[in-house]
Amino acid sequence: MSQATALYVDAGLQGSKYFNVGTFAVLIFDYFITLEAEWVWHHKWTFVRFIFTVSRYLPFFGVGMTFVGALRTQYYPGESCAKFGQASNVLHIICILAAEGLLITRIYASWRSKRLLTFLLVFPVVCFVASYLISDTPLVFNSTNTTSINIPDPGECLFLGGRNNVYEYAALLLYELVLLCLMLYIRFSKYPNVVGQLQETFFNDSVRYMIYIMIASSFSIILTMAPPVTWVSITDSPQVVIHSVLASRILFNLRASEGRLRIHTTLADTSEIQFEEDRFSTVVHDI
Repeated sequence: MSQATALYVDAGLQGSKYFNVGTFAVLIFDYFITLEAEWVWHHKWTFVRFIFTVSRYLPFFGVGMTFVGALRTQYYPGESCAKFGQASNVLHIICILAAEGLLITRIYASWRSKRLLTFLLVFPVVCFVASYLISDTPLVFNSTNTTSINIPDPGECLFLGGRNNVYEYAALLLYELVLLCLMLYIRFSKYPNVVGQLQETFFNDSVRYMIYIMIASSFSIILTMAPPVTWVSITDSPQVVIHSVLASRILFNLRASEGRLRIHTTLADTSEIQFEEDRFSTVVHDI
C-alpha cells in the first residue's frame, strides 16, 4: 500500500482552513434559524422559486466541497485533486449567479423594461468574461496561474488559492456598484412617494444586499492581494455564504412584511411585484 505523505501547512493555510470551516458552520446555523420562515417546497414551481432553491441549497454542496478540501491533511501517491477543486469552483460560481439572479428579478420588477433586463444580463457576462481572461495573464502579481511558488503541492491537493481571483472580485464589486446606483435611481426618481412597510422592505433590503456584497468583495480583494499567498484561500467560502444568506433573507423579510400587513399570501414571487404611480403591492402568487 502506498505511503501517505503529510501536506505542507503553515499559519496561512491553517488560518484559511479554520475560516472556511467556520463559514460552513455559519451557513448551517443560518439555515436552521430561518427554516421556520421557509414554507415553499409544497407549492408549485416557478422560475423565482427555482433560482431561490439553487441559491438556498446549492451552497451546501459547494461550500461542503471546500470544507472537505480544507480537512485534507495527507496526500497518497497517484491522487489528483484538480477536478475536485474545479467542480467546487463551478458550484461556487453557480451559487453566486443564482443569488444575483434574484437581485435581477427585483430590479426588473421595479422597472419593467426589456432593455434594462438585457443590460442586467449582458453586463455581468462581459465583466466576468473579461476578468477571467485577464486573470490568466501576468498582470496579477504572484498569480498561481502565471508564477510558480515554492510550496509543494502534490496532486493539487493543497488548500491553496491564487491571486488571479482578484479580477473576479473586482468585477463583482463593479457590478454591484452599478446595480446600487440603478436601484437608487429607480427608488428616488420613479417612486419618490413609496413609503409603505412592504415597499420600504423591498428597497432597503435590496440596497443593503448590494452594500454588503460590495464590502465583502472589497475585503476579498484586499485578502487576495495583501497577505502571503497561503492566506488567499480564506476568501473561498465567504462570498458564497454571504450571497446565499442575504438572498434568502430578502425573500423572508418580504414575506414577514406581508404578514404584518395581514396580506395572506405565500412567499412573495418578486418577479410578480407590481409597481404603479402611487401604489406598490404584490400579486398573490405561490412559488
